[in-house]
Amino acid sequence: MRRHARVTGLLAVGLMMAVFGTVMVADAKDKSGVLKASDLIGMKVEGSDGKNLGKIRDLVIDPDGDVEYAVLDFGGFLGIGDKYFAVPWDALQRSENGEKIALDTTKRDLKKAPGFDRNHWPDLSDRQQELVIYEFYEVPMPPEDSNKSGR
Repeated sequence: MRRHARVTGLLAVGLMMAVFGTVMVADAKDKSGVLKASDLIGMKVEGSDGKNLGKIRDLVIDPDGDVEYAVLDFGGFLGIGDKYFAVPWDALQRSENGEKIALDTTKRDLKKAPGFDRNHWPDLSDRQQELVIYEFYEVPMPPEDSNKSGR
């Protein structure tokens, strides 16, 4: 009987620690104000019509540490036939509750967007590639001298 009570007591303490620890982590995350890539990757992206456009597959960081673009994964099934889109960071808006990301386009228009496959990612140091992408999403391009890596 004592052993059962001790095990039950340990389980209760463990459960309380897990719940309390989770609450503390959630509070720290909410109050910190930081935006982590791990929170964004996998997040759903919603179009201007409220429909799901896909999810954030990755973030591309330039040599200066700035987010160049988010990779939107659209279509396909279980990684087969996926089409990726380089979406300028400034074209995305995070919802107030932080659960979704909004993009001012629709599925129909996204199908016309410049996309790429997993083996040929765009290089935005090529000003022409950058121009095509930024024009599609109607986002102003960063000035040429804004990147110290020579763009």
